[in-house]
Formats: sequence, C-alpha cells, structure tokens
Amino acid sequence: MRTRFAPTPSGYLHIGNAYSFLLTWILARQSEGGEILLRIDDIDSTRARDEYIEDIFETIDWLGIDYDNGPFSVDDFKKNWTQELRIHRYQRAFDILKEQGDLFACTCSRKEIYEQSESGIYTGKCRDLNLPFDTQDAAIRVKTSEVPVILEDLFIGDVAIDLEQTMKDFVIRRKDGLFAYQLASLIDDEDDGIDFIVRGEDLVESTAAQIFLGNKLELDNFENVEFLHHPLLVDEKGEKLSKSNGSDAIKTLREQGMTPEEVYSGFAEFYLGEEVNITNIEQLLEINFIEEEGDEDWDEE
Repeated sequence: MRTRFAPTPSGYLHIGNAYSFLLTWILARQSEGGEILLRIDDIDSTRARDEYIEDIFETIDWLGIDYDNGPFSVDDFKKNWTQELRIHRYQRAFDILKEQGDLFACTCSRKEIYEQSESGIYTGKCRDLNLPFDTQDAAIRVKTSEVPVILEDLFIGDVAIDLEQTMKDFVIRRKDGLFAYQLASLIDDEDDGIDFIVRGEDLVESTAAQIFLGNKLELDNFENVEFLHHPLLVDEKGEKLSKSNGSDAIKTLREQGMTPEEVYSGFAEFYLGEEVNITNIEQLLEINFIEEEGDEDWDEE
C-alpha cells in the first residue's frame, strides 16, 4: 500500500482532519510495507499561508503519527515539494485533453450558472460555442459524458455516479489560470504511485471526476487505485467542519489543553459507535477499520 496525507493549507486543521489522518496512518501501518507520503495541496496559491503549512507539521507531530516521504518543514516544502513545481505536469495533461478535443472555454460566471439552473449544475451553455482558449475571463471545462462512472469503495461500496447530474463539464483550469483540484490531485497521485486513497465522503463526486479524467488520459496506475471514503465529522448544526481560525481548530484545542489521547478516544468512539478509552496510539492499530462499519458522520481531505 502506498497512500498519502493530502491536506490543503487554506486554514488551521480541525478534528475532522485529525480523524482522517489517523485513519490513513492506521491502515498504512496495518499493511505490510505500507508507505505514507505527505503531500500538501497548495495548488490554490491564493489561499495558502505559511502558518497553515506549519500547522500541518505541528498537528502530525502532536498526534504522534509519522510518514515515510515528503517535506519536513515550511522551507523544505516551498523549495522542494510545492505543487508549483509540478505545473508542467498539469500543463502536459491539459494539453493532451485539449488535443483530444475534450476541453472548451467557458465565460459563464457562477451567478449566470445559477440563473440558468436552480441546482447550480452547469448547463453546457458554452460547450458548442468554440470560444478561443485565450478568451478573456474564460475558464476551461472538460466535456463530461452521460455514461456513469463506477466507483468501487471499501466503505460505501460500489456507486454509479452520473457526472452530468453532479459535476457536468467541470472546470479543470480556472479563470485566473490556476489548475483545478481535480486535475492536480489526479496527476500527483499518478506521479507519486499512490494506490490507496482515503478521503471524506463529500469528495465522492471529485473522485468520480478524477476517474473520468484518468480514463481520458489513460493513466494506468490510477486505474488500480483503491478508495475509502469515510463519513464526515459534523458540528452541532449537522454541517461538516471546515478549516478556520476558530474554536474548532486543533491549534486552539491544543492550546486549551486537549491531549492526543483524547483525540484517539474520540476517533475510536466516533467510528465504533461506543465509548472507548484509548491511552496510547498503538491500541488503535489493533482495530480493523475496514471491515467494521461506522454509524456516525468524518472529514474532508
């Protein structure tokens, strides 16, 4: 097994992120020869900040988990691991899709899309307009298909996802020129030889989009990736946690005296559905998290 932690440095990490890290770490360490890569997804440079990158290292260290490859500091990350160093790889994949006729330029704004569709799902308005790719303020979209994408998942089972109904003609290069998560994450996983991906169930549609792109690009490694989409940890309003500077941030909870053992126990209780007292991280390695089913709701990548 070769898997990864892939946080985005767009805010301070929260308990849901810690639970996702723990699950990934446990499954890798339970697998003979399992390896973990730390990949910090900073493709959206407009949101990345050094303090958020540092928070990733501090959280991993505080949790008492480790990884086998990847950056070890903010400076090391920025010099050797930032996704900016991989833009040529994203561009190559983009060019292949363009040469195959799979892409088109679109000038629709979010407001216009919602005016065209109450659901907010893109209608395909610009698909056949043949706008030049260098049209000002144009995003580049990929033409999706009515053929469902089949996702085989170790937690939620097999799912058929119709991208036309969920992410029709999704964006792969934004209007500001930045490549979208779906393309960058796919190419990184392919290049890094990742064969096991743990992520939140809110990213099921993104996974389907990546499988779709992987098939278009004929990425052999990605065809064999195993997926586990875990349930989300939610707040008192039933909404998924999001990165922030607030009271839910691990940084804040750590400063208030929370211990890693409390997180371990909460993690086990959340997954098993019963109160569990975990006094050290090794106890978590004794639990089979793939065959047991969870009843509650875990967080995004």
